Amino acid sequence: MSREQQTLFLIDGSHYDRLRSVFETPLDLNKLAQMVSGGSTISQSNYYRDARDDNEAERLRSLFGWLEHNGFSVRGRTHKKGEPRERYGTNLVQIAVDAILLAEPGDHVIVVAADAKLVPMLEALREYDIKVTLVSTLNAPDTIAPPAILVEAAHTFIDLASLVGELAVEKSDPR
Repeated sequence: MSREQQTLFLIDGSHYDRLRSVFETPLDLNKLAQMVSGGSTISQSNYYRDARDDNEAERLRSLFGWLEHNGFSVRGRTHKKGEPRERYGTNLVQIAVDAILLAEPGDHVIVVAADAKLVPMLEALREYDIKVTLVSTLNAPDTIAPPAILVEAAHTFIDLASLVGELAVEKSDPR
């Protein structure tokens, strides 16, 4: 008996923060998942974001609560006082590990991210016949927009600039 194909929705929370700044609005992540999945049911939604200190943990508390209430698994860690931490990249490693471990041939992995460090992950997924959709925007500064090498590594690239009108939520909503 063959297993049912799954669709994974993986979000680099640091990149989502940047996208919110670019578009000057939070985005409805549930609606985004449905729009970019091609109508497939999302099997798992993971949001990856470290809380670097108590202030950041407090700032993210309502977002994390909304995510968990809406079926997202929040992955990452809160760094302890005085604990040295990686400045950047921990979430990218966790996204890559989860994608490689969870997805099987025929599955669909949707990634909201823009870091070129994810190119090997996208290439590995494609090599194993796993469909990869990259979601970000090219309508942003170079430090936020995905580089061409990352866009090319995906099967499909969806630019949020064309969807932001449908995804924007009211400012009081923590999404």
